[in-house]
Amino acid sequence: MKIKAIITIALIISSVLLAAKLSPEVSTDQFKEGKYIHIDSMVIQFNKTDANVNVEYRLSPFAEVYIFLFGSKNLEPKIKEIFADFKIIKIWDIGSNSASLQITNISRKSDPYYLHESRKFGVQPDVLTLVYPDGTRRNIQNPKSTPNAFYT
Repeated sequence: MKIKAIITIALIISSVLLAAKLSPEVSTDQFKEGKYIHIDSMVIQFNKTDANVNVEYRLSPFAEVYIFLFGSKNLEPKIKEIFADFKIIKIWDIGSNSASLQITNISRKSDPYYLHESRKFGVQPDVLTLVYPDGTRRNIQNPKSTPNAFYT
């Protein structure tokens, strides 16, 4: 019974990898920096000293098969690695192509403003969108880190 399961998994993985190799839409260049994950967009919505973060990503074909077989909970270490420079991270929801999390103490209060000091990302997103409490949005292309920011 165990041999049948192993052979089935090996055939599925081989088929997906072969299909990915033959498919012109899948470029392996996009997965080099993050190894098996490519961050399409990241939205950081500031809320006083904390922030809610939504991340949209694509997985390499092999990672897609792995997540399909074993569940998206296995992406949690990679998501935490992306935000390694941030101190307190709580993952609310994680799926095969997106994650929602909260970062506590991303900014500090300095009356009457909140100050956010730049922090590096473990994997560079294509687009970073900062949403300030007043609703103002700022888009940044290919950032390696968050910019310094202040808001009320």
